This record gives sequence, C-alpha cells and structure tokens, in this order.
Amino acid sequence: MPQFSRQRVRQAAIVAIAAFCGGAAFAATPPQPSQPTTFGQPASVETLGVMTGGSDTTHNNNTLNATMSEADAKRNVTGTNIISSDALSNASGIPTVIQNSGNNVIIQNATIVNLRMNP
Repeated sequence: MPQFSRQRVRQAAIVAIAAFCGGAAFAATPPQPSQPTTFGQPASVETLGVMTGGSDTTHNNNTLNATMSEADAKRNVTGTNIISSDALSNASGIPTVIQNSGNNVIIQNATIVNLRMNP
C-alpha cells in the first residue's frame, strides 16, 4: 500500500467533504413561493364579448408623399421586368414585388395588414 503524507490525506478529506456537502446543497428542494401565483377564474366568452373594443368597420389609410426634382436621364436604355409564374411559389408571409423599368422613378410601397381574431 502506498504511503501518503498527512497533508495529502487532509487535502483529500477536505475535497471529499466539500463535494458531499455541495451535492447535498443541489439536492435540496427549492423554496416555495410565499404567495400563490394564480390568476383566478378565466372570463367567459360572453363577458369577453361585452368587453371587446372591436367592430366590423375597418378604416385603412396610408399617406405616402414623395418628391422628385431636377432629375435628368440621358442615353439610358430601359428594359422589361418579367416575373415568372412560379417566382413566388415558395414565398411565405406577405411577399412584396417592386419593379422599375424606367428612369427617374419614385417607388413608394405601403402595406396594411388587418388581423381579425374571433373567439
């Protein structure tokens, strides 16, 4: 059996005790909250129907203002913009295509999304 110094035995004992106590600290149950975290009873569909702020009338308005001044285009060649029939076949969300086949053009784009949620 190998001979160990008292210093090494003491260090090993301290490490073993620290490991045991540390494991015990992690195994303890977490403290319980002092107050219950409940939201109470849910509101009925009828109650929510009376409280809704929605209506069947939709008002949409976009105001886009652009200005172009002192535009000058000389000796420019313009072409044709072509989008194939399956160009947006794998698109998701709200795809937007903006095309420009000319010169000195202001392109403005706006999208209104109406979301209606029914109970």
